[in-house]
Amino acid sequence: MKYGKGKRMKSGKAIYKQREIVLTRFPFSNLTDFKVRPVLIISKDSYNCKYADVIVCAMTTNLEESEYGITITTEGLEEGHLKLTSKVRMDAITNIEQDIIIKKIGRLKIQIFKEVLIKINTLFAEK
Repeated sequence: MKYGKGKRMKSGKAIYKQREIVLTRFPFSNLTDFKVRPVLIISKDSYNCKYADVIVCAMTTNLEESEYGITITTEGLEEGHLKLTSKVRMDAITNIEQDIIIKKIGRLKIQIFKEVLIKINTLFAEK
């Protein structure tokens, strides 16, 4: 698949898939502004096809150690390319409209995505 806009439904709406890394406008936590940044789609494909939104984790190039982050490089992608080593932030989850996605950057390997899901679980599950 070429990078950029993904597969489209008959309505013309793009269908983005779980594990894809896309470029979009991501809101700051105070919701007063946004920044264009890559995000990882964590919602499952059936959700993404049914609803206008996708659920995403923010990504950053700030590689400071954090309890709820996983560092990824291009080697962690099954397709695509990251310009810089980045960190997926499981403590920065939101939903965004698929229509505001600018383009697809790549897709995370399944094993690394499983690590993301484990980290998300540790954020919400009590021990």
